[in-house]
Amino acid sequence: MSSAVELQPLNKTKKVEEESPEPEDKGNLVFYIILLHGIGTLMPWNMLITISYDYFESYKMLANSTIDMDTGVVTGYPTVYSSNFQSFQTIASQVPNLLLNLLNIFIVVKGGLASRITVGLSIVAVCVITTMMFIYVETSTWLTGFFTLTIITIIVLNGANGVYQNSIFGLASELPFKYTNAVIIGNNLCGTFVTLLSMSTKAVTRNILDRSFAYFSIALITLVFCFISFHILKKQRFYQYYSTRAERQRNKNDEAVDSEGKVANYIATFKEAFPQLINVFLVFFVTLSIFPGVMMYVKDEKKGGVYDFPLPQKYFMDVTTFLQFNVFAFIGSIVAGRKQWPAPNKLWIPVYLRLLYIPFFIFCNYLPETRSLPVFFESTWLFVIIAASMSFGSGYFSGLAMMYTSKTVDPSKAQVAGMMAGFFLISGIVSGLIFTMVIKMVVTA
Repeated sequence: MSSAVELQPLNKTKKVEEESPEPEDKGNLVFYIILLHGIGTLMPWNMLITISYDYFESYKMLANSTIDMDTGVVTGYPTVYSSNFQSFQTIASQVPNLLLNLLNIFIVVKGGLASRITVGLSIVAVCVITTMMFIYVETSTWLTGFFTLTIITIIVLNGANGVYQNSIFGLASELPFKYTNAVIIGNNLCGTFVTLLSMSTKAVTRNILDRSFAYFSIALITLVFCFISFHILKKQRFYQYYSTRAERQRNKNDEAVDSEGKVANYIATFKEAFPQLINVFLVFFVTLSIFPGVMMYVKDEKKGGVYDFPLPQKYFMDVTTFLQFNVFAFIGSIVAGRKQWPAPNKLWIPVYLRLLYIPFFIFCNYLPETRSLPVFFESTWLFVIIAASMSFGSGYFSGLAMMYTSKTVDPSKAQVAGMMAGFFLISGIVSGLIFTMVIKMVVTA
């Protein structure tokens, strides 16, 4: 009797909670916190790859390297580390990111996504601090040790960031439609900010060490704000309402199935989400096949010709590749939050048509000095216009595909579907980066 009496208030509380009206996101605070985490998931890595050529490859990895603090001129001798740093960096970053994204879907950790986000953020912050500690340290006398430390840091940073990013997508998928898109908006806003920062720091100082310190300091500050904002997020009634509702639905499903049933539930979720997962993969595959690895090597000047575009030549790549892509992708993701077209069952049509961008950019004035294939599209303005449409579509269709993934499955499967979408996003990125190397080999063969 006593146990029955004790259960009544709990059941009554649950009933009231289920019947209570959905709370409002006052001032869109939760939306902006999720957007901030969209920035945070990419900020450290974007900062590192933006500065990696000047800082790591062209200074830190050279033998007997020195730098003139006034002019920024670097002298030294190439090493096996400087010559192959970009390849080592790509492998060390994308492989652990992909694997940890996959494992994060299936491994159950006490505390759920909240603990994973907190731990992931903390590890990424430690990696950024570690990198900052060696900026002004002479490393040319212990190149092998510094190279090893750098690669280990990249592996750990991207592994932790993979868990962080995947968990953010899982968390956002439990909230209403637009909150998954907030992560994409944050991703694209981050790229725009880093590009503008790169251009402005080049104009302000030639000192690569000072620029590097500024980059990583901003990344660290961003992570601190993400950490603080996440604890604010957990206290918001809007977030608590949707996360509690999703947790209750998952618990009901877990109670009804055994371990074999849980595997079946993952398979069922995958089948339901599969069309949108393929859309996510293809959007990012096409984008990363072209940007930045192909776009940045499209030139205005023909082989043996002269530069004749209105922009100053030193800013041509910054503006036509990085700034343009990030601005238009950001606009596209904003539009996706306001207008969803086409419907989920028709999204595959424009996504598959985007594959045509790959042959177009191949036959632009890409690698004019070394290409063996003919150039069919010589106009730089045509390249800029088509690049803008590709960039806008990247932001727009990636936003739609990510939102549709978690909203076209049963609500109890939304979190897992969102995390699967995060994995397919990274898979598309990795596959696109690899395919960029294939494009280069074909064009220059």
